[in-house]
Amino acid sequence: MSLPDPNDPARLGDRLKRAADAATPGPIDVDAVLTRSRAARRTRRTAVVSGVGAVAGVLAIAGLVLGLPGLVGPTATDGQVALESAESTSAAPEAAAGGASDDVAGSRLVAPYEVNRCGAPVAAPTDAATGPLTATVIPPAGPVPSGAVATVTVTVTNTGDMVVSGTLAATVPITIADAGITVWHSGPGGDLPAEPISLAPGESASLEATLEARSCTASDDLGGPLPDDLPPLGAGEYAVGAVVVITGDADAAVTYLVSPLVPLRVG
Repeated sequence: MSLPDPNDPARLGDRLKRAADAATPGPIDVDAVLTRSRAARRTRRTAVVSGVGAVAGVLAIAGLVLGLPGLVGPTATDGQVALESAESTSAAPEAAAGGASDDVAGSRLVAPYEVNRCGAPVAAPTDAATGPLTATVIPPAGPVPSGAVATVTVTVTNTGDMVVSGTLAATVPITIADAGITVWHSGPGGDLPAEPISLAPGESASLEATLEARSCTASDDLGGPLPDDLPPLGAGEYAVGAVVVITGDADAAVTYLVSPLVPLRVG
């Protein structure tokens, strides 16, 4: 039996027809294509929305963290507060009277007598490396009777290498502490005028201030003067410190100098 002739015209026509049928595109399932397209779009949209939600969550958390006031403050860490006064002509009198001052942004600088609040840890002393001025306290020579008033000497010294000029608040808030916790502090000062100072390197200026050997708690410290009927401090060993307010001549910056605590005996 002989093989069919590939060049047979009849068979050649059949082969061409089959080739044409194979090259013709088949019918398109439009519904299936649209379904796949919609599914792809939903996947992309879900991914975008999820990403935006994640970013929004991060921003919200950051806002909560950054918006918490009062967790870190200069009086709790550095022991020194230096802010530009909003009005240089009023900064020194206001500080001298024991009131709060404003910085250039309008934020409120805590009043010097409120740096150490009853029942709270005492502010860290000023780091001598942060500025040329330091404050020290000389306590009474002997024990202070419980409930009695005593005088201390507060000295400001220029430990830098340049002259420092400004005004020194005449009223110096005093703090008594027990194991680092404030147990008494003096209240707002009077209307004494600020004292001008100009200290060369190594020079000092001294002021006298008073303390009262009485005991206060956080419930007594509601702002302003402490109650007059505070109980006397019990006999024992305590510590005393001061907060000195200085306003610079050149820039009217108000600076709080916090002294180290020194021993104080009561009883």
